[in-house]
Amino acid sequence: MTDIGQDRILVVDDGAENREILVDLLGSEGYTVDTAVDGAEAVEKALASPPDLILMDVSMPRLTGFEACRRLKADERTHLVPIVLVTGLVAREDRIQGIAAGCDDFLTKPVDSEQLIARTRNLLRTKSLVDELEQAENVLVSLANALDAKDNYTRGHSERVARYAEALGAEMGLGRIECRNLRRAGLLHDIGKIGTNLEYLHKPGPLTTTEYEEVKKHPVVGFEICRPLRTMAPLLALIRGHHERLDGRGYPDALRADAVPVPLRCLTIADVYDAITSDRSYRKALPRDRAFKIMSEEASTGMWDARLVDLFFDKVQHLD
Repeated sequence: MTDIGQDRILVVDDGAENREILVDLLGSEGYTVDTAVDGAEAVEKALASPPDLILMDVSMPRLTGFEACRRLKADERTHLVPIVLVTGLVAREDRIQGIAAGCDDFLTKPVDSEQLIARTRNLLRTKSLVDELEQAENVLVSLANALDAKDNYTRGHSERVARYAEALGAEMGLGRIECRNLRRAGLLHDIGKIGTNLEYLHKPGPLTTTEYEEVKKHPVVGFEICRPLRTMAPLLALIRGHHERLDGRGYPDALRADAVPVPLRCLTIADVYDAITSDRSYRKALPRDRAFKIMSEEASTGMWDARLVDLFFDKVQHLD
């Protein structure tokens, strides 16, 4: 957990007196405090240098606290920063609007100093734990990238799959969080190959049955590597299932039809496309039009979702 002196809090209020009260209370506890005079300045400052906590008034000129909260929670840089709405509004509708905007807590004006400090400590403690989990996830992503980089044939593969999958999910109308999870899963989908014999991965010819069965273990190995991290929970089915097929002939669980959800279909198509259009130890990369023909033919046999294959080649494959 971070030391109090390292925790940065952004206080947002159009009233100078209100700002001074909060700055004095928090400063006396050893926190580093910055201020903004309205929601627009708060968004600008928070995106430029994300704080550890934001205490924000609701009724302000230029941009209300509700809208500022909504924008910050929608941005990748600040979506995990706790936001407390400090307001004199007590109507049920106002609280509902704040919750809908994504705020983490409320404080009622005039602020009770003991309640302020208690809430601040609790939210910063939670933020610290989230940061530690994110750091652990970043270590795994670095390992996955290092694994890709060890092989000239797979260098950049996971990053491309992440980009394709996220874009295809967006085209399918998946929500922001689902698309973000697709990107995260794309970065980590092959992490299980850390446990695979590199000779098998680099073999220039066909794998033997024994070798292929060994390579097929990597989705489950990746699943087990990521399972202990709570932040990975939304990614586990994607990592485990990225070699599943609609016809039930994929692995490791032989999922079939509706048992393969749309996000997993997006990830699978992204992975297959990049594999076909990249050089591999056993063959040269194929051009896009050939990849489309192959994947369309496979979709016609029930292997992939034909609608998603068409959408991918219409809207997404240009990203490479």
